[in-house]
Amino acid sequence: MASRFWTAGSDSDEEEVSASEEESSSSEEESSSSSSSSSSGSDSDSDSSSGSGSDSDSDSDDSDAPKKGAARFLAGSDSDSDSDEDRRVVLKSAKDKRFSELTDSCDEIRNKMKINDWSAIQSLFDELNKRLDRTRKVADNVGVPRVYVRMLVELEDFLNDTLANRDLKKKMSPTNAKALNTMRQRLKKHNTSDEFGDLVTKFRENPQDDEEEELESSSSSESEAENDAEGKFEDFEKRPAGASKKKDKLLSMDSAEITYEMVAKKLRDIATSRGRKGTDKQEQVEMLQFLANVAKGVPQKLEVLLQLVGSLFDLSPGISNYMKVGLWKRCMLVMLEIMDTLTANQNIVLDDTAEPSEDRTAEPVAGEDGMIRVWGNLVAFVERLDDEMFKSLQVIDPHTHEYMARLRDEPVFLALAQKVHDYLARIGDTRNQPKVALRIIEHFYFKTDAVYDAMRKLTMLQQEEAAASAAAHPEGAVAAASAEAENAAAGNTSNEPGEEQTADDKVALPVPLDFSMDESSAAAMKRLVGIVFQHGDERAKARAMLCIIYHRALHGDFYSARDMLLMSHLQDNVMMMDISTQILYNRSMAQLGLAAFRLGLIAEAHSCLQELYGSGHIKELLAQGMAMGKFQDKTPEQELLEKRRQMPFHMHISLELLESSCLISAMLLEVPAMASSPLAVKKRVISKSFHRILDTYNRQTFTGPPETVRDHIMAATRALMRGDWSGAYGAVSALSVWQLVPQRESVLGMLQAKLKEEALRTYLFSYRCGGRLGWVLPCVC
Repeated sequence: MASRFWTAGSDSDEEEVSASEEESSSSEEESSSSSSSSSSGSDSDSDSSSGSGSDSDSDSDDSDAPKKGAARFLAGSDSDSDSDEDRRVVLKSAKDKRFSELTDSCDEIRNKMKINDWSAIQSLFDELNKRLDRTRKVADNVGVPRVYVRMLVELEDFLNDTLANRDLKKKMSPTNAKALNTMRQRLKKHNTSDEFGDLVTKFRENPQDDEEEELESSSSSESEAENDAEGKFEDFEKRPAGASKKKDKLLSMDSAEITYEMVAKKLRDIATSRGRKGTDKQEQVEMLQFLANVAKGVPQKLEVLLQLVGSLFDLSPGISNYMKVGLWKRCMLVMLEIMDTLTANQNIVLDDTAEPSEDRTAEPVAGEDGMIRVWGNLVAFVERLDDEMFKSLQVIDPHTHEYMARLRDEPVFLALAQKVHDYLARIGDTRNQPKVALRIIEHFYFKTDAVYDAMRKLTMLQQEEAAASAAAHPEGAVAAASAEAENAAAGNTSNEPGEEQTADDKVALPVPLDFSMDESSAAAMKRLVGIVFQHGDERAKARAMLCIIYHRALHGDFYSARDMLLMSHLQDNVMMMDISTQILYNRSMAQLGLAAFRLGLIAEAHSCLQELYGSGHIKELLAQGMAMGKFQDKTPEQELLEKRRQMPFHMHISLELLESSCLISAMLLEVPAMASSPLAVKKRVISKSFHRILDTYNRQTFTGPPETVRDHIMAATRALMRGDWSGAYGAVSALSVWQLVPQRESVLGMLQAKLKEEALRTYLFSYRCGGRLGWVLPCVC
């Protein structure tokens, strides 16, 4: 009985049905000698013997009584015997299901075609393409279904009929007319692509003979049993399962046979397939590199190169990860080639407002102004390259040689940015020129004179190497480096997109020989900031102002930087700006405070640094680290955004130097103030953070030798409260952060003078010596 219970769910199995019939016949023979109630059960059993064939009738006196307990689940129960055939379950394979979905989508589109609803047709067409991808994934050896090709032909014919009917077009709603125009453009690209163009043409030639084409294209190794099992897929154009991917016919043609129209058509197909699932990105890059060599005319070559840069960006893994160094270098080489081409052909202009010509069959002609306009956006490429370099410096360990090698690529990027800036100035594009100028400013504003001179020498050294390479390769240094990068990419065996080999990373980027840096960083900043102030938007002007404030404070010009900050009123509107600009404002304020401290302006330094240091989140405010507090509640998305905003290591401001400057300024201001009114009920507090640290230090039972910055400052504070300037100076001068200050001797001399002055003032306030200064001054000084 247990065996019949487990076989009840598979009614479609013929072997199990025959076995149950044999058991039913044997049960009838055994029940022939039983009572009359048993014989009546056998009569009822004979009516249902063709169904499940169970012997459960011999165990019950009334066949109409409901089954109880385990008998309800037995295969021979009467409730199942009458409905087995009616409830027969049809099991479909994954291929059948996908094919049914594809057919249903085609039927839905036909229904919408009857009512001329192009908005619904547009959305259903997108769903149809998605289901086609799912169907082809399930059937690996199957091409494009014939039902899909038939749907494309019907849609194209219906579209042409609708466009020809002017009265119908006039009656359409604006939404429906817009969807009609969208479908016209999409269907035209779709039906003329390499993937579907030949299939549509073949279908139009012979729309009825489906079976013959499938038999010709089916694999000879498939057995007859497999063909019978896949009978529902006779509508598919089949490929052999082991066949390699068909090589594009353009790659086997002679360059003289390739026409302008063929290159343009292939370029349109690549642009249409970008971003689609299942597209081989590396194959697209290789095809574009081939098209760049066989392009007809300079404008078409520029179109191919611009498309190549976009395809190289597609190889990058994503926003969260940075572009591999080798891939970044390949993009730089293509961009340098584009700029050389534009310099040699000044009658060609790249304009992002120009519409790309899709139906052009010949080289474009010049307009009324004598210029040939090609669609392209150089500024977007420059900004993306800058962002990718910034992200790589965020991730790479700053204590390795890899970080230093990455910094050596900065002169090449500056040369490219300067070329793009000069090109925009030549064509008069004042809308995009400030964007590039601001990118160059953000590479200069944090550099000291020593660092700028070192980078200038590195640029000249790299230009000498590029000149030697150009002499060895007559085609030019950029062309030689491009060929080397292509060879390295061809030897890449990684299957993951964007994964480059170390040989590709070692490709040398030649600095253009016509690039020259200004004599000083101040001259470069003045020239670039003037362009941003003249043509930039509000955000660009604010960032340029903060950069020039930072730069002047870094070079010791505190008063000029302070005046620019006060006149710009940036401190009033900074909370309304984006987060990256707020970080730049915090960095400028920190550098302004350090400049005031170096000049001995203690009150100004404290006012600039107190708000940053007193917050307790100075790392986050300067984007130089993330606090890992146990009470912080941050989502993973917030942590990811904060990591993207972090500054690279070579742009950091020393946090120890900021802490030392802030606490020393607070000490010099607070100690005399506390001595002047020791018994006051309401004491005037200048620095709350300093008082908090001092109270904690005074409550300690035992204090050892100073180790941290706070320990040194608190030891100096105790000595200063006694009027001992020598002990205070000894504790302050023992700090190791003074090695980071360029004018170390002058700063320590200033501190010694300030400590003497404040120690005398504190002593006088504490002991109230009155007129007996004659013997007090020698003791204190």
